[in-house]
Order: sequence, then structure tokens, then C-alpha cells
Amino acid sequence: MQEPNLHDHEKRIYKLEQSNEDIQKNIKELKDSIIVNQAQSAERSKIMMQQNESLMQQNERLATQMGNVFETVTSTREKEAERTQEMKKLSTDTRMKLVTMLVGAGSIGYLIIETILSLFGK
Repeated sequence: MQEPNLHDHEKRIYKLEQSNEDIQKNIKELKDSIIVNQAQSAERSKIMMQQNESLMQQNERLATQMGNVFETVTSTREKEAERTQEMKKLSTDTRMKLVTMLVGAGSIGYLIIETILSLFGK
């Protein structure tokens, strides 16, 4: 086995120092990369939060609109039922008026004929 000489130690120390510098450089690059990744991740999170907020607002608007549509449909059906009821009532009233007019007209006609007959009959 050979004894290490002083010159070899210097080379090894230099290599170790170079290796240490390379390691320190790699560590700095990793730290910088982590910082960049954290910033990108924070930006993505911010964008996703904004999108989620926007979607929640849209959902609230849609829920309100669907409620309004449901209310409109329900009230329209109720009004339609009321209108149908009113039309039936109006139809019944019209028939009653027609019957009353016919009976009244028949009575008036009977009175006229009776009066004419009684005038000629006397």
C-alpha cells in the first residue's frame, strides 16, 4: 500500500470543496424550484377559489331563477284553475239569463196574445 502524499490530499480537498460547492448549488436550485412551485401552487389555488366562488354565485342565481320559474308555474296553474271556475260560473250565469229571458219573453208574448184576444173577444 502506498502512503498518501501531501499533493494527493490537496487534490482530494479540492475535489471535496468542488463537490460541496456543487451540492450547495444544487440545494439552492432546489430551494428556488420549491419557491417557484409554491408560488405557482398558490396562484392555481387562488384561481380555483375564484372559479369556485363564481360557480357558487352561478348556482345561487340558477336556484333563484328555478324558484321563480316554479313560482310562476304554480301561480299560473292556480290562476288557470280560477279562470276555469270563473268561465263555468259565467257560462251558468249566461244560461240562467237566457232561460230567464226566454221565460220572460214567453210570458210577455202570452200577455200580448191574451190582451189581443180579450180585446177582440169583448
